[in-house]
Amino acid sequence: MSNTPKERYSIGELADAGGVSRRTVRYYVQRGLLSPPTGLGRSAHYDAAHLARLIRVRQLQQAGVPLEEIAARLDDVPLADSGPRPGVAPAHRAAPATRWQRLTLADGVELSVRDGALDPTTLDALMKAIGESLVPPTKEHDDVQ
Repeated sequence: MSNTPKERYSIGELADAGGVSRRTVRYYVQRGLLSPPTGLGRSAHYDAAHLARLIRVRQLQQAGVPLEEIAARLDDVPLADSGPRPGVAPAHRAAPATRWQRLTLADGVELSVRDGALDPTTLDALMKAIGESLVPPTKEHDDVQ
């Protein structure tokens, strides 16, 4: 067996080689610490550069470095710098965090709405309409049908 890195890794192979779970790989991609795989679906794959970066993230994390600082170090962007430096394109920049509201409509029924996606009036009308449709029919309603 050769000691040279493979050219292509499935998510499972990458996770095993990096000593993390598949879930962690997906989380790192979501946070922008790893670039997304090449290809889609079953043909999606990672390469040796992904593995090297994954190993570096793990080393820094084990040294107690917070993920935000790891991202800045790997992208060579100081934490105080809010934007990319001229001539330096960050390899992977995490998208700004998105806040969501989780609204309970009924027992076991929830609605998730991204902050700012709906104005308060529209959200109230939506909640009312959904709430009314979830009310169990009464005997009176059953007789009408």
